[in-house]
Amino acid sequence: MRKFLALLALVVPLAFAQKIVISPEAIVVNPSPAPDFNVSVSLDKGGSAPVYQIGEGVHITVRVSKASYVYLFSVKPDGEITQILPNRFDAAGQNNFLQAGESRTFPPSGARYTFTVAPPRGLSKVIAVASKTPLDTSQIAQFSAGNPFASGSGGQDGFVHGFAIVVKPVPQQDWVTDTALYYVGSAPQQPAYGTLRIDSSPQRARAYVDGDFVGYTPVSFNARPGRHDVRVTLDGYESFQTSVNVGPGQTQSVRAQLQAIHRTGTVSFDSSPRGAEVYLDGSYVGTTPTGRMSVDAGSHSVRFTLGGYEDARLSFQLAAGEDRQVASALRRATGSLLIQANVGGALVFVDGTNVGTIPSGSGRLTVPDLDPGLHELTLVAPGFRTYVSSFDIRAGQTTQLTASQSRF
Repeated sequence: MRKFLALLALVVPLAFAQKIVISPEAIVVNPSPAPDFNVSVSLDKGGSAPVYQIGEGVHITVRVSKASYVYLFSVKPDGEITQILPNRFDAAGQNNFLQAGESRTFPPSGARYTFTVAPPRGLSKVIAVASKTPLDTSQIAQFSAGNPFASGSGGQDGFVHGFAIVVKPVPQQDWVTDTALYYVGSAPQQPAYGTLRIDSSPQRARAYVDGDFVGYTPVSFNARPGRHDVRVTLDGYESFQTSVNVGPGQTQSVRAQLQAIHRTGTVSFDSSPRGAEVYLDGSYVGTTPTGRMSVDAGSHSVRFTLGGYEDARLSFQLAAGEDRQVASALRRATGSLLIQANVGGALVFVDGTNVGTIPSGSGRLTVPDLDPGLHELTLVAPGFRTYVSSFDIRAGQTTQLTASQSRF
């Protein structure tokens, strides 16, 4: 059994909802597969596009980085599509599941068939597809009675559209492709394509060539010789644009250093009482009330500080283009008094105001939220002498005082 491999380049850049990208060489590309999932296909002569003569035998090697189902296709320039793997010729051809890191060569050693290069002359290719789940490739090639290799007649355009249908239900990160190019007869004096290698910082930005989406950076894309417009975009960053000249057979590198977009709003600060110092994200910006100031959109923190008052801390969100005011009511800085008394039930007065009763048993009472400064404490209990004393309160501290009342 002999199968003949020959492919014709179709210069039709296409893209589908599944984000399939077709290069000018009609190479199917998944622009956003899982970063650790890849497939590689190569021919026995090696190189980027080796030359085979008509009638010469060829071996194809495929390797996957993750356990997956592998499909190999050859598309002839006369429109015939041949599915090389899986096939129904023998057990090796029927099993298209490869383990992670496994390589297989077709035809396998001892096979009763060969792959032989057939006309027409020109640039040809073998396309490998790896998927973490089985694919129904009947949209591309079909088995017929007596033929162990599935085939179709849609040519490269039919292959591209059929492939889009085949992978449509498969998650983007679960399939990947690779293509091996070779020339039948002789290589042209001047290569038909050059390569654009596009990268960016940060990576995973969208890359466009002449307005067509070609993948996420870093990405290599084949292009016809000549001048091309390259655009790189990433949410939250300014768009990068340049024009480059690609020579035949040459690789032109483009690196986009993307600049973050600074979206701003305006904010002013106020407090009660006013005159508080304002610290925005740790930096002093003025005293309340402040005027409007331009601030980057996003999350921020602010601290208000005023002598005699507790610091106030707030967090707020500022949207791009928003104008807002952030205000805080400041609490006076206070201290507390801890009283240890000997008469349970005694009424407690601070500066003439009843603030509680001495508990029986423990004899301990805490009076909170007292303004800093000098105060008067009075304890009154029936049958006991009235206790009067002065005490000093400091902000943020607890003053302790022992009070003893004697009987009449």
